[in-house]
Amino acid sequence: MALQTKKRRNGGRNKKGRGHVTFLRCSNCSRAVPKDKAIKRFTVRNMVESAAVRDISEASVYPVIPKLYIKIAYAYLVRVRSREGRRNRAPPPRVRWKDGKKVNPAVAAAEDAKASAARGA
Repeated sequence: MALQTKKRRNGGRNKKGRGHVTFLRCSNCSRAVPKDKAIKRFTVRNMVESAAVRDISEASVYPVIPKLYIKIAYAYLVRVRSREGRRNRAPPPRVRWKDGKKVNPAVAAAEDAKASAARGA
C-alpha cells in the first residue's frame, strides 16, 4: 500500500513538538480552532468614525484620539483573501508620507508620471 503524498511539511500548523495547543474561537464563525493553525490578523482602527473625528478632537482635552487595537483569529476555513489574491505573497503597500500627509503609492506614481510627461513635452 502506497503512502499518500504530504501537502505541507508542517501539516498547516506551527506546533513543532508541543503535542497539544490551546484552542481559539474564530472571529467569523466561532469555530474552535487550534491557536497555531488559526489565521491571525492584527487590526488598528480609529475609535471614532471619520465624520466625527474633527468635532471630537476640537472638544477633547487630549491631542490624539486613541485607536482600537484588535487581534482577530480566523478559522483556516474562512477565506481571508479572494481566490485571485490567494497566491499574492507580496507584503502590504508601505505607507508613504509627504509634507506630514499620507500619500497613496499608486497616486504618487501617477503624479510622477504626469510630471515627467509634462517636462518631456
